[in-house]
Amino acid sequence: MLYALHGELIKKDSLKAAIDVNGMVFEVVTPLSTIEKLPEEGYVKLFVELVIGEKSIKLYGFYTEEEKTLFNQLRKISKIGAQTAISILSNITVDDFYKAVEEQNKEALMSIPGVGKKTALSIIVEMASKLPKTQESLPQIVVDTIETLKSLGFKEKDAKKAALDTYKNNNSPTLELLIKESLKKLRKDVY
Repeated sequence: MLYALHGELIKKDSLKAAIDVNGMVFEVVTPLSTIEKLPEEGYVKLFVELVIGEKSIKLYGFYTEEEKTLFNQLRKISKIGAQTAISILSNITVDDFYKAVEEQNKEALMSIPGVGKKTALSIIVEMASKLPKTQESLPQIVVDTIETLKSLGFKEKDAKKAALDTYKNNNSPTLELLIKESLKKLRKDVY
């Protein structure tokens, strides 16, 4: 429905921002992590989610798409509503949250206000399958080559090995050269 708001920041406080979008002022509930990144005034862009509850309609806003995605994933977990999701995002970074889930560190999650032992365990169980895949800080040209090779039907493991080997053996390769040489390497390994 709504994806993002672009407008003039009129006011911000602990968990809310007022944004003027062409004369219409929206009150947006935000986590502290977003509030801290917003300027005192001026033009802002927030990724937003409209949540319609039994007693209210609220607009939630986030500085990054990753925060918005995590907010929506958290809301799907039993007994975690929008306010608890905002509390989680206010008290832990997205990266630290995913790290806590990956390491099954329930203590880190329980240190967040509103998250007890049962909720922490639910988060770990529910989110374990939703951890984002990370490309361990590979150069963008290598990531693009891997994606291209995968789209051609090669397995990610094979595509990654071929792209990295080719990248290491060439000084300043172009994307075209990297794909071409990686394909040669993959074909050679297959036959």
